Amino acid sequence: MSPKIGMEPIRRQQIIEAAKHCIVTKGLPHFSIKDIAKAANLSTGVIYHYFENKDDLLVDVLKDSFSNTEKLVKETVDAASNYNNKMKAYLETVAKVPDENPDFYIILLNYLAQAPYNEELKRIISRFFQNLGRFIEGILQIGYKEGVIKKIEKGTAANLILSQAMGLAFYYLISNEKINKDKINRDFVEIFKKYIE
Repeated sequence: MSPKIGMEPIRRQQIIEAAKHCIVTKGLPHFSIKDIAKAANLSTGVIYHYFENKDDLLVDVLKDSFSNTEKLVKETVDAASNYNNKMKAYLETVAKVPDENPDFYIILLNYLAQAPYNEELKRIISRFFQNLGRFIEGILQIGYKEGVIKKIEKGTAANLILSQAMGLAFYYLISNEKINKDKINRDFVEIFKKYIE
């Protein structure tokens, strides 16, 4: 039986959200298509109608997770009018992601653990990091053109910012320490603003 016309994007997203829930609650290697079907309140047959297998679905889950985060960052930065505001918007937005979308980093950590064993996941994650790096380089180029920052190695600066933001997010995710995230996030923004200027 074919799905109703117009339902495909809705059903696919429903299945992707159920798979995200399974990843966050059980961990990537510890759930089945049956678990996803139960979380989505669908039959396994419906899932197989939209996705060839679990790996096919997991690739789409990863792409969806990345696109949501990229969209949020891009919209925030694009709304800013000049280099200083764009860089501040970028740094503040990525510093807030662990609190505003903690599932993103849980999902990413699960996929990072599997990437050495799955070339497709490794390729997607690598492309995500490359896109983020180029995005940061674009912001830095604006600063250089506006005369706000001196000529710097954009690739190195972008990688430092990206790796520090990811490191903080993972630290927040697994740390049981009582930490002042607001202060750390403010310091993160200020340190990189000073470094780049």
